[in-house]
Amino acid sequence: MANKKTAGNLEVIDLYSSLLHEIWAKVSELIGETLLAYFILLTINRTPDKSSILRGIRVSEDGISLETMRNQCGDASPEDVHRALQGFVKNLFSVFTAITENVINRELFSTVIPKLREAERMISR
Repeated sequence: MANKKTAGNLEVIDLYSSLLHEIWAKVSELIGETLLAYFILLTINRTPDKSSILRGIRVSEDGISLETMRNQCGDASPEDVHRALQGFVKNLFSVFTAITENVINRELFSTVIPKLREAERMISR
């Protein structure tokens, strides 16, 4: 059973890792890597995460990585991993809204919404 849970976690983490890399690529072109890294760190600190899953997110001017999370979330359910990362993405959009009045969000909707739906389908299997 633990292997199925871990496999589910890794599948969800891979999906969100892909999504966050796409967000990084698009937004860093608009506002730069340093500012984007700051906003991501701010969002991590502002996102309620009762299970501390988000502590596994690493960010620098070079990008965002979920590799530490992959190694640390073995006890969490795929649903908990999804909820933590989904909350993080939603809060990141709130930060983008506050600083750019939806300019960034409009650029990202076509990328983010389908991946969030795919994550929902993953955990409902």
